[in-house]
Amino acid sequence: MKAACSFHAGCLLALLVTSACAGAAGDGATLQAKSAATEAPSPSGERHRLATGAVVIRPLDFDRNGSHYIGGIATGLVPATPERVLAAIHDAAALKKMLPNTKHVALVDSDGASRRIELLQGSSLVQAKYTVELSPDGRPGELGFKLDPSRPHDIDDVYGYFKVERFDDARSVVTVAAAVDVGSSFTVMLFGKKVQDVILSTPHKMREYFSRADASTPAMIAANP
Repeated sequence: MKAACSFHAGCLLALLVTSACAGAAGDGATLQAKSAATEAPSPSGERHRLATGAVVIRPLDFDRNGSHYIGGIATGLVPATPERVLAAIHDAAALKKMLPNTKHVALVDSDGASRRIELLQGSSLVQAKYTVELSPDGRPGELGFKLDPSRPHDIDDVYGYFKVERFDDARSVVTVAAAVDVGSSFTVMLFGKKVQDVILSTPHKMREYFSRADASTPAMIAANP
């Protein structure tokens, strides 16, 4: 992609979030940070922190296949069952509210349990449209996502996963992992930390959504007419 496009992507990613990685292949199951999730803190210590309302974060900054990725893993509690959380991730209206600066979400198509979802995100100054493929990755409660490069896209790359686990009868532990290719080293210097902070704040946004009275059980995401 042209340098100008990379700079444009870095600018708008400072304003966006996709929840939300692995390498340029875009397979959330191979996300480097996934193995890091088994490192400290201990399960009992992390569970205590989550119960107090903390969001446990693990920033990531790595190179893969000639590209530089910024992102991380963030885990927090949300006041909803796993079934509600997973349904919301597949629902257009709910997903739009859970992802900051998201103007539009639509289903492009589906193939079994896999879906291609188009997102339009940004501010009044800059916005980006791109499509991700969202699909189960073989583990219960886990959905991987990756950029679909065959469709128009205003970012270089993004991929990661959602993981939803039951905490108690009314709450779930949600882990969001995402990494983005923000382009040149100059773009990383200007916007990398901001992009990372937005990714790591996603569980807070999801908690806010499920804490609102209008967070009713969502319908499944609707296809474009």
